[in-house]
Amino acid sequence: MGEKAIKVLRHLLPDKKHLQLENWLIDEAQATITLIIASVQTATKCPICASQTQRIHSRYERTLADLPWADYKITLQMCVRKFFCINVNCKRRIFTERLANVTAPWARRTLRLTQGFTATGLALGGAAGVRLSRRDGFTVSRNTLLRLVRRIPLTSVDSPQTLGVDDFAFRKSQTYGTILVDLEQSQPIALLKDRSAETLAQWLKAHPGIKVVSRDRAKA
Repeated sequence: MGEKAIKVLRHLLPDKKHLQLENWLIDEAQATITLIIASVQTATKCPICASQTQRIHSRYERTLADLPWADYKITLQMCVRKFFCINVNCKRRIFTERLANVTAPWARRTLRLTQGFTATGLALGGAAGVRLSRRDGFTVSRNTLLRLVRRIPLTSVDSPQTLGVDDFAFRKSQTYGTILVDLEQSQPIALLKDRSAETLAQWLKAHPGIKVVSRDRAKA
């Protein structure tokens, strides 16, 4: 492979600053590309006490799934290191280096692939998201997509002036909740665990400033 092609492969790494391309393997039959890479961080911080260290304890391999390139699945085979913590008062003596721009600790996929799955789950939900992922060559479960969506931190919502209140079914004819909508923005802002007046009253007490409440005339 020519030098220009090597530069392209290096440019597509999830973290060009802290990762170095060592080798690559292409499997035409399986339509997969394996990139053999190594971390080149000169120092790292202990995740417990944040002390910076350069003392290497050992090396080990991590295998991560990454975003596809055209019709090829991408696997990153990374050589990463364990370090000694130099802080004698720290309870962690040995720790694995963190690659914050590449992956989460103990994860089996890159952050950018996880972000792609999260966007798919958020847009399509579980079942439809699985079908789209399979078309793109990924094996992912409905539960994984939904779990990633649930991990998205909720943004704070200002109290609306005009609030719409209605009930909805978690499970039809069995379990119901309450949906609250900012009618001026036409945007749902909260889901309550049930449709009792007490639960709604607690929410209203915690969100002062509402001037108008609109709801249907059902007895529930």
